[in-house]
Amino acid sequence: MLIAYVRKRRKSPELTELIQGNYEGNRDRLSQAITLEESHLAEDQELAAQLMEYCTPRSGNSYRIGISGVPGVGKSTFIDAFGTHLINQGHKIAVLAIDPSSTLTKGSILGDKTRMQRISLHADAFIRPSPTAGSLGGVARKTREAILLCEATGYEIILVETVGVGQSEITVSSMVDFFLLLMLPNAGDDLQGIKKGIMEIADGILINKADGAFLPKARAAKTYYSQALRLFSQKSEFPGEIKQGSALEEEGLGDFNFALWL
Repeated sequence: MLIAYVRKRRKSPELTELIQGNYEGNRDRLSQAITLEESHLAEDQELAAQLMEYCTPRSGNSYRIGISGVPGVGKSTFIDAFGTHLINQGHKIAVLAIDPSSTLTKGSILGDKTRMQRISLHADAFIRPSPTAGSLGGVARKTREAILLCEATGYEIILVETVGVGQSEITVSSMVDFFLLLMLPNAGDDLQGIKKGIMEIADGILINKADGAFLPKARAAKTYYSQALRLFSQKSEFPGEIKQGSALEEEGLGDFNFALWL
C-alpha cells in the first residue's frame, strides 16, 4: 500500500526510504527527514512538502512540552533529569533543542546534547539539535514540522528546548500543550516578577537551582512570582503553578499538572 502511494505521487527512492523509516520509528531516518525539512534547496523543499503530506495525518498523538528560560538557567540539565524520569515511566521521548546561530559566522555549536548524557544513550530517546538560522522567537524555522515528524515516528512526549530567551520570545507557546518557564533564584527583585511578556503565557514556572546557598533566594523568588501571577494572569486554565526545584539534585521535576498526563 505504501509503495503504491509513493508511485502514485512519483516520489523518489530516497523519499520512499524516509517515509518507510519514519513510519517504522527509525531514528536515523527521522534525523534525515528533519534535515530535509530544514534544507533551503528547492528540490529538497518539494520532497519535504510531500513527506509532510504523508506524515501529518499520522501526527498529533503526543504530549508536547515547551521549555524556555534565560541562558544558564539549566534547561538542558533539567531535560536530562526530567527525560530520564519519563523514560523510567515507560515513555518514548523526543527532544528538539534549539541552538542560537552566530550573527557573524552564521554557525551554531549544537552542543546541547552533551549536557544530556543519560538520555542521549537511551534507545527510547531521540535528541535533535537545530540552529535558529536567523529565526526569532526562540525556536527554529522548521520546529513545528520537526514536532510533527517526531509524532509520526511514534514518540509520545515531545520536549522543545528553546534558545536562551528574554521576555518576548514566546513562539514556542503556540506549538505545545504545556509551556514551562525556568527561572533563576536570583534573577531580580519583585519588580521583575510583574513584568509581562513570557511570564504571563507560561503554564508553569520552575525556580531552578533551588539548592545549597541559593535555596533562600529561590523561596523569595517563588513568593514574588506567585504574587505577580495573581495580578495579571488572564488564562482561566492556568492554575498559577510556581514550583522550586533542582535539576542537578533531581528535586521537584514531576510536580506540575502536566505530570497528570504522563
